[in-house]
Parts: sequence; structure tokens; C-alpha cells
Amino acid sequence: MCATHSVYSVKTKVGPRLEPYMRPRSGDTSTRSSYRAPATPRPSPPASAPAPPPPQAASAPKSLGRLDPSRCALIIQDMQNDVVMEGGAFASSGAPAHCKQQNAIANAMRLADACRKRGVMVIHVWFVVEPGAPGVTLNAPLFEGLVESKAMVRGTWGAAPVAGLEAKPGDHVVEKMRMSAWEGSRLETVLKSGRREIVIVTGAWTNMSIEHTARTGADKGYLMIVPEDCCSTMNADWHRASINYALQNVSAVSKADDVIAALG
Repeated sequence: MCATHSVYSVKTKVGPRLEPYMRPRSGDTSTRSSYRAPATPRPSPPASAPAPPPPQAASAPKSLGRLDPSRCALIIQDMQNDVVMEGGAFASSGAPAHCKQQNAIANAMRLADACRKRGVMVIHVWFVVEPGAPGVTLNAPLFEGLVESKAMVRGTWGAAPVAGLEAKPGDHVVEKMRMSAWEGSRLETVLKSGRREIVIVTGAWTNMSIEHTARTGADKGYLMIVPEDCCSTMNADWHRASINYALQNVSAVSKADDVIAALG
């Protein structure tokens, strides 16, 4: 009662082992086989062929070296007006000023353009909630602040991407409602669709969404690359703390120009 699109041939081995189903049960009058294995020593099973080696995982060299664009994806995360622009919901945090200090928008634009030309998958990850923030759990101060500030609401200026980092034809857009780009989103489905195992992470905020995404990606087995001049947070101290400790241990920290050079 089943079907498929192919016919498979599988080698099997029978006897001399006597399987339980070969034995007639007590009182069984059916035509079940009463075969008995001969009382001869069982030969040792043939040595199995060695298992094929596992596929080679991408390794992170001390310097980026050469990156294969067909294996890479660029994430531009949370670069939205409420997050990094004056007049946004979180402007009082200092995020707009630090974004300018880092020149993060221009650097990310330049990197994104270079990635598109070389065939790197470009993915925009946006934090978007519906009016009233239904479904957002208030289990952390960040999410409480999000709801209180009425930030990142679909259709508003605040949720829109910053000028210059809008999605272009051929780019992918992934929405989320958590700090990590992986949590509750279709990010991994998109990456697997393109067989991308090297993930370049840019955006805001360095010590929150960027760090969460890099940590989880490393745990999942992806090679994570963070060009730190394409990232920003509330101030330089928090940025340096994340770059110099956590991100050094879960990703290859680099610069936009180094990534572009490595992509060839």
C-alpha cells in the first residue's frame, strides 16, 4: 500500500542464525516453518566495511584566508530604525551614537554589496511584533522594555530597516521575536536550503542579538564570522567587552575589508 519514485536493491543475509519467528509456537497448527538450524558452530560474521569518513566541517583559521562564497551567508540583524536611529524607541540608550562611531551602517552596506556580487546569500533578520505585542513573553527586562516602548511594531517607521540596508531582490527576510536570530525563526531552514555553513553576522546590538546569534550558531556547528566594524551596541565599552571575550571564543572576529578580501 506504499509507493516511491525509485527501486532500491539491498543485499541481505539469511541463516544460519535461527530467528524467533522461524520457530513454531506451542499448539500452532499453521503452516509456519519448523526449520531448525543445524547444530554446527556459527561462523564469525564477515568484517564490515569501514564506515566512510564524516564530511569535513568548516574550520576557522586564525586568519580568514579564503572563504568560498557558495558556502557563506551574510546576516544583517536588527538594523532597524527603533534600534539604531535617532528618534527610534531606544535612542536614549546611546545606540544611535555608537552606531555612528562604528560607521556600522555604511560598513554593512559595503559588505552586503560585495557579498551579493560574489554569490553570498544575504539574509535580513528583523525583530517585528504586532500592535500590542501579542505573543511576546515578559520574562526579561529587554522584552518588557520592548512592549513599554511600543517598539518594532509591524508597519511603523521604527520597525523598518535603516536607509541603505533594505532587502534587495534575491535577499531573504527572516522575522523573529527573540534576541537570537535562530529562536523561533526560519533562519536555519533558509541556510540549509542554500547549503550555507559559514555565517557572517552583522548588526545590532553586539552584546545582545549578535552575541546570542553567534553563540547559538557555533553550538549548531556553523562557522560564525563577526566583522566587528559592522556591529554596534549602546556604547564602546559594552561592544569591546563582547568582542574581546565571548565573541572571540565562538566566532572569527574580523573587519568588513578582511571578509571582502577573503571572499575573493
